[in-house]
Amino acid sequence: MRKKIFLAIACVLLLVSTTAADPGDTLWTRTYGGSSSDIGWSVQQTSDGGYIIAGYTESFGAGGYDVYLVKTNSSGNTLWTRTYGGTEGDYGYSVQQTSDGGYIIAGRTSSFGAGSYDVYLVRTDSYGDTLWTRSDGFRSRQNR
Repeated sequence: MRKKIFLAIACVLLLVSTTAADPGDTLWTRTYGGSSSDIGWSVQQTSDGGYIIAGYTESFGAGGYDVYLVKTNSSGNTLWTRTYGGTEGDYGYSVQQTSDGGYIIAGRTSSFGAGSYDVYLVRTDSYGDTLWTRSDGFRSRQNR
């Protein structure tokens, strides 16, 4: 009887240890960015099966933190990257693909607008090239 209990416990421990070591359904992992702080806040699958990632970067751009947009293929390989913003802090928190295949990014900026941090909208084409930006007339909730 003791051998059966020991054998059952050993089987359970073996099952738990193999399950914990199993990476699950991970198909791939990638990192994006440079030698400084680079943070992704939002990711969406795009109509071509790839992904669009928005966040902010200290590694690239005009200075301080800048909005960071990364476009990948379905395997996560980088197709292109773009930065948006000025010399102060600019952050991207959300991205969506638009009906024409471009992107809209929502975030906040201290480089543009009325001062302190303002809401920052960046509209791009399908290659991440800027079509327009908006920051004046909006105030972020955090700084009211």
